[in-house]
Amino acid sequence: MEKRAYFDLISNTNLKPKKIHVVEKPIADALGMNLDITKSTGTLVVDIGANTTEISVLSLGGIVLSRLIPVGGNRFDEVIINKIKKDKNFVIGEKSAELIKKTIGSAYVNDDSMPIYGRNLVTGLPSEITVTCKEIHETLSELFQNIVDSIKIILERTPPEISSDIYKMGVYVTGGSSRIKDLGRFIYEQLGLKVNLCEEPESTVIIGLGAIIEDPALAKLTV
Repeated sequence: MEKRAYFDLISNTNLKPKKIHVVEKPIADALGMNLDITKSTGTLVVDIGANTTEISVLSLGGIVLSRLIPVGGNRFDEVIINKIKKDKNFVIGEKSAELIKKTIGSAYVNDDSMPIYGRNLVTGLPSEITVTCKEIHETLSELFQNIVDSIKIILERTPPEISSDIYKMGVYVTGGSSRIKDLGRFIYEQLGLKVNLCEEPESTVIIGLGAIIEDPALAKLTV
């Protein structure tokens, strides 16, 4: 129903498109990372996006297994806001939470800290506090573990012949929140699999769609 809704939405616009194709996000991700998913080789792609994390096993140009969990960058920001409000009686906005996540957010504790501005709930006045990496790590660690646990579930359900390919090639991690410091290392130490990170994780889907548009041979990967 969702796919049909997208078809209808585009077809009824002023663009007057001649053809409409739908591409599954994991497939666009893989193409954006320059992976050849048309062969029988198995590929594991993890996209940690804004609202969700999608974990997919790809082979022969299609999705073998996929799992979507409600953990992503916006969820990270939300729990940071709630943690600071609860522990410090201090209110910050979404932009400040995102800045904290990008600056001192880490899958492992370190000595980093940063000042942050917001409103003191006790006085009601604008103020400044210092937030440490340890505090943010404690806030985000459960979400990091949720992602790894979901990857494990997919791996347990993956056919043995595809599992061997994943063992050799490792896991490909993309999406904006894959930039969080040491998250790749955390996934590696939890799974024992090589972790391949992208240089432009926010853009892999767009790059993949561009590859399909430019190469007619890839049109078979669309719906």
